Amino acid sequence: MKKSLTLFLLLISSLLASAQEAAKKPSHWNAWALTTLSFKQTSLTDWAAGGYGSASFGSTIDANANYAKDKITFNNRLQVAYGFTQTFGVGFQKNADYIILNNDLGYSLGGKFSGTLGYSFKSQISPGYSGYIGSDVVSRFFAPATMTLGAGATWSHNGISITFTPLTGNVQFVSTPELRTRYGNAEDQFARWELGAKTRITAGVAVQGLTVNTALDMFSNYLKKPQNITFDWSLSVSAPLTKFISFSLNCRAIYDDKIKFKSLNDASGNPILDEEGNVKLFPALQFQEIAGITFSYTFK
Repeated sequence: MKKSLTLFLLLISSLLASAQEAAKKPSHWNAWALTTLSFKQTSLTDWAAGGYGSASFGSTIDANANYAKDKITFNNRLQVAYGFTQTFGVGFQKNADYIILNNDLGYSLGGKFSGTLGYSFKSQISPGYSGYIGSDVVSRFFAPATMTLGAGATWSHNGISITFTPLTGNVQFVSTPELRTRYGNAEDQFARWELGAKTRITAGVAVQGLTVNTALDMFSNYLKKPQNITFDWSLSVSAPLTKFISFSLNCRAIYDDKIKFKSLNDASGNPILDEEGNVKLFPALQFQEIAGITFSYTFK
């Protein structure tokens, strides 16, 4: 836990320093970073209805550094989140953990269209468990991690952007051998390579302090089951209550048929088994929602 928090704080310091440094550059650059912090504590003493005391912490960073000059644009966005719940008498469990980096280099083709070269990276900071600490480890830093690089075109208008890259390389890394089959890699396969098409749709609006941003990434692998499209959708909503206090809502949904982690029961209520008699795992829609009152500040 201490190592995870140390790494997270280092990321915060690095992001803020980078954003402030970018802001000092010529006016071709526009950089800012939105940070949020939230804390919740519950204490129970001789509570007849039962329950456990708990403390929870959450933090997010949304750092942006964008460049525009003549026909060239270079947009960079780094999103980091880390949160945990400490339930006294039960244990520690993280409730938010992701690193998402997107870099897009564009060249105007006239009108609302531009040629695009895009890169993205996704992973998490600290180990994740199937339950509380001490249960099975189900994720680590770079287990899994996904990198994509693609070339295509972008259409943009009034805060909406659609990027289609018909030539996209996708690499799925799983550094921990025992977790590889969980995320679609073979047991001896550190990196799984895919070639396909990616579509990224983003939209954002800000009205009287209310800010809404959403993004949808879809990928189809030409080489294996191209009809099985994976997607990663995110939504963030922020509404100010005071100068530094705001309501925030963050949602994320992921579906990838290669990530098999959920067991199902047959008509008799028994777990479905594979040919070797082990519990068979299936893909499922992953959904996360985090809402709360947060302290937020934007660095420019």
